[in-house]
Amino acid sequence: MSIIEKAVDKLRSDDPSASKKDQQPVDAAGNSRYLKTDQHSLHQEALAPTPPSPATEQSKTQQPKTGLEPDSSAQREELIESEPPAAKPPDVEIMALNLDGIMTKDAHRSRQAEEMRMIKRPILQSAFGKKHKPSEHSNLLMVTSAIAGEGKTFTSLNLALSIAAEMDRTVLIVDSDLAKPGLSRLLTIGSRPGLSDYLRDEEKDIGKLLLRTDIPKLTVLPAGSRHAHSTELLASNRMKQLFHELAVRYPDRIVIFDSPPLLVTSEASVLASFIGQIVLVVESGKTAQHLVKDALAQLGSTENVSLILNKCKKGFLSTQMGSYGYGYGYGYGSESDQKQ
Repeated sequence: MSIIEKAVDKLRSDDPSASKKDQQPVDAAGNSRYLKTDQHSLHQEALAPTPPSPATEQSKTQQPKTGLEPDSSAQREELIESEPPAAKPPDVEIMALNLDGIMTKDAHRSRQAEEMRMIKRPILQSAFGKKHKPSEHSNLLMVTSAIAGEGKTFTSLNLALSIAAEMDRTVLIVDSDLAKPGLSRLLTIGSRPGLSDYLRDEEKDIGKLLLRTDIPKLTVLPAGSRHAHSTELLASNRMKQLFHELAVRYPDRIVIFDSPPLLVTSEASVLASFIGQIVLVVESGKTAQHLVKDALAQLGSTENVSLILNKCKKGFLSTQMGSYGYGYGYGYGSESDQKQ
């Protein structure tokens, strides 16, 4: 027996599993043809990972979660489908104030609502019609009066509510009466920063001063803090820049300025020089004709001026204007209406 055959026999005697290899064929030289292959297989099995036992699998299954594991697909879907946070309430709830003389949401076919439609239609046509030119600020509207108490603030607010009901228009109403902010007082926002604060502080962002209301598409800018030189603030370059920005930034927006009376302060005349359209509110049966003429004289040109006859009694237009006359009649329908 050769030395090689003796070595092979020795290996077989030492390895119990070698009994299976006794039956493997050998070549003519007496060497096993599968010995090298078997050794390679044994080596590969040693390197292969040991499959986990059932006990190990059970321990993994019963292992408690620590809270750091990634969320399951069901948990992720639950997070995605969870309800979004509640919407932020409006800054100003106009309808909740129950103001006498202010249109309600459901007053679509009332006399007051119809009169507001008659008033706003030519205003919208001038602002967005074919002859509209953004450089002329025709979407900026000033509502004023000759003297105090003719109802300009209520007219401004009702007109804003009516325009906000349009399908493709938004409204910003600005309390520009810095000396006597009637709109801010009416809406109980007199303590909020506003226009005067923006004009005095170049670091102020106008967007952060705008207040959302409970009326879709209607925003309010308060008058802000009182200032002794309010006329100079309105005549400043910063105000000129604001006029231009408000006119061109939002092409679908009407900006209504609730202005001081023309014959009481000089602020209204300053505002009028930058405004594309002017509405002069005249109280029916009270405001003298010469006061109306004096107010119009303060404006210079009257090409962009419209007049609203306010607080007129029912049937007044038909008796005063005749069958073919026309004019704007706008009444609150109550003697107890507040006047601004």
